[in-house]
Amino acid sequence: MKIFNLFFLIISLNSYADEGLLPKPFATDFCTMYKEGSVNRPDAWKHCCVEHDLYFWAGGSQKDKKKTDLRLKSCVEKSGYPGQARLIYTAVTIGGASPFHIKDKQWGNAWDNRPRYLSLSEEETSAILLFLERNHFELPESLQQTFKEQLNSRLDDK
Repeated sequence: MKIFNLFFLIISLNSYADEGLLPKPFATDFCTMYKEGSVNRPDAWKHCCVEHDLYFWAGGSQKDKKKTDLRLKSCVEKSGYPGQARLIYTAVTIGGASPFHIKDKQWGNAWDNRPRYLSLSEEETSAILLFLERNHFELPESLQQTFKEQLNSRLDDK
């Protein structure tokens, strides 16, 4: 089964390469223009921002974006900072609704010339997962696993 999945991913990625639809590289600046933690714990919610950037990079539907922003809020709360969680959630909600966007910080920034709030296709999901697997070994394994599960569950929801 794993060999079949890998074969499918490679075939999917090759078809994307032919069409010029490979995802752009993933990059994180952690908590864009905001601190990653408190004075006593400077990296307290940094991992939450990396996760949020990863989901933001992949993109998806408006519903997916809402879930992503709520995941960020929940993660910061679980880090022990409910006040910061509300502030950060409010900021990403307002920022997402703003007509002004930071270059390469828009929802679905892995893709060039793609409408922003469409659900990811099976081929796009495969391309994202394969690209991540090949290029981002430095991301925590638990984050990669959760991300894969979430993206695959989106396909199941269709």
